[in-house]
Amino acid sequence: MARRKAARAVGPSDESLRIARTIVYYEACLDSEVPHAVARELWAHDMNSPFAAGEHVSVEAARLLEERARRQAQGT
Repeated sequence: MARRKAARAVGPSDESLRIARTIVYYEACLDSEVPHAVARELWAHDMNSPFAAGEHVSVEAARLLEERARRQAQGT
């Protein structure tokens, strides 16, 4: 029990972040009118690493997606 509390204090696990990034991707791209090029670039992104800016994804968009994924992974 103490180990779980200590882990929670450090932040979400890599696995929960990967899952949260995938969920955020689906929410952002499939539930709204996102250009195909942006959706493809985000899908090609490795969900094990933070969202990053690219040819079709702005720095601001990547930052917002990553913040949303981290909130989702933490359950807030």
